[in-house]
Amino acid sequence: MQRFLVPNRGSSIRLLGPSWRAAREKLLGMVHEDYQLMAIIGRAGTGKTTLLLSLEGIGDGIFMYADMTEVRDRDLSAIVSTVFADNIREVREIQEKLKRMSIKGLLRAFAKAGPDEVVESAKLKPMETLKLLNDAVELLGMAPLVIGIDEGLLSQDDPRSMDFINAIHAFRNNMQAIPSTKIIITLLPDVVNLISKIDTPLFDILRLGAITLPDYVTPEDLKEVAQEYGLGKTELSKIEALGPLTMRQLICLMNTKMDIIKCGIDTAGEISIE
Repeated sequence: MQRFLVPNRGSSIRLLGPSWRAAREKLLGMVHEDYQLMAIIGRAGTGKTTLLLSLEGIGDGIFMYADMTEVRDRDLSAIVSTVFADNIREVREIQEKLKRMSIKGLLRAFAKAGPDEVVESAKLKPMETLKLLNDAVELLGMAPLVIGIDEGLLSQDDPRSMDFINAIHAFRNNMQAIPSTKIIITLLPDVVNLISKIDTPLFDILRLGAITLPDYVTPEDLKEVAQEYGLGKTELSKIEALGPLTMRQLICLMNTKMDIIKCGIDTAGEISIE
């Protein structure tokens, strides 16, 4: 059910709710103001993935989305290779454009590399390969390159936590080498709390470019969603009686015709977030 409620990549996403549109505008503003490392922070079900995917196809530049859900590791190699593997079509388009130009050296080799070679290079030399992609985007006039890293950690208790934090720190340390690349990561509040305790410099950078999503929908958000799905006053009253709802639960109610069990809501109105 959870994956069913997450929008498919490439599909047209209409971001419902003024609270979420305001968050997107703030995020886009930071991208245009040359923030390089940004974070979307929110509890499970608040719409982090939907917000991230809503950036696809907006404005100039290139957006690449990496879903870490099914990836075994969380180190720098795993993250960068997933970026390339999940966006190999976009990478191939960049390579084809490079081939039409008179280029030499590493960029020429990058342009001629096959898909498997590119992904393998990203595994073995993650920052070097990412820099080649950054340089290619700059050369082709396609900047900025916005990379969304989703579901990096589902809990601060994940044994791969340090690998993930070290990977994000590596991005932070190499930002000058990839000036046209913007990294946006989704984070749960407890993971942010862990970072604040064990990596203060990284936490200080992240909080400068952080957007925290509301835990629950506001009355204005609820009203807009209700209008979008054509709900009457009776149905709206039933939803309001359930108490605070995450955006995921609200959309779930719309898609399942008010099936509160499937949407993680018990009859007492208590919300199951996980």
